Amino acid sequence: MSSSEALRIEDSGPVRHLILNRPEKLNAIDITQHERLMAAFLEAERNSDIRVLALSGEGRGFCAGDDLTAEKRMGPNPHAKRAVDLEMGSGPAVLLESCAILRRLTKPTVALIHGVALGSGYDYSLSCDFRLVTEDIRFGDPRIDRALWAAEGWSYKLPRLTNQSVVTPIAYLGRLMNGNQALEYGLAHAILDIESDIREAARPFLVALSLLDTNAYASTKAAILDGLDATFEQSLTMQATHP
Repeated sequence: MSSSEALRIEDSGPVRHLILNRPEKLNAIDITQHERLMAAFLEAERNSDIRVLALSGEGRGFCAGDDLTAEKRMGPNPHAKRAVDLEMGSGPAVLLESCAILRRLTKPTVALIHGVALGSGYDYSLSCDFRLVTEDIRFGDPRIDRALWAAEGWSYKLPRLTNQSVVTPIAYLGRLMNGNQALEYGLAHAILDIESDIREAARPFLVALSLLDTNAYASTKAAILDGLDATFEQSLTMQATHP
C-alpha cells in the first residue's frame, strides 16, 4: 500500500509503521485522514508479511484530535449508519468505524505516543493493544470543558482498560494525564525516552511482538475482546460452549 503525504506508511521488516504526517496541525485528523487510516488498517490485516502495526505521529505530537478547521464534506455521508449528533458530523461517525476496525485487528497493534494524544488521537490510541508513551504527554479528552459529551468510542473502552476511580476524573472532569500517570493507571505499558526517536526507541518492543505466534495471538486477543464486549449472559454461554 502506498503512502500519502498526510499518512506515511513505512515497513521495518515485519513491523508496519503508520505515521500521521500533518505536523503543522499537530496531526489533527480530518475525514479523509480517518478514511486513509481505515483503509491502512484493513490492508495491514490482509498482508501476511505484516506481523505488527505501530501508529505514531510526526513532529511535536501524536495527534491533537479532529481537525476542526477542515471543510465539511458535502453530499451523502457514507458513514451515516454510525452517525453521532455533534457539529463535526461525519467526523465522529467515521472515527467510530475506523477505531472499531483497529481494535479488532488480529495482529498486535501499538500506539507510540509523544506530545499530545487528545480527542480522536486518544481514541485511536485506546483502540490499540499497547501504548508506549513519553513522560511529557498530554493524554485524554478535555472537551467536556466545552460542553461536548463523550461521543467517541473511548467512553466505551476506558472503563474496560482501568478502574472506575480512575475513569471518573478523566471522563467527568476532562483531566489530562502525563506519561507516568497513564502508566500508573494501566493505560500505558512503558515509558520511552523523550530525547529519542520514538519509533527507534520502541523497536525492541515491536520486534519482540513480531516473534509471537500469530495464530495464538489472534485467538487470545479475540477471546479477551469477546469477553469484554459480552453481556453477563453471553459470557456464560461462551464458557458453557467452549471446547
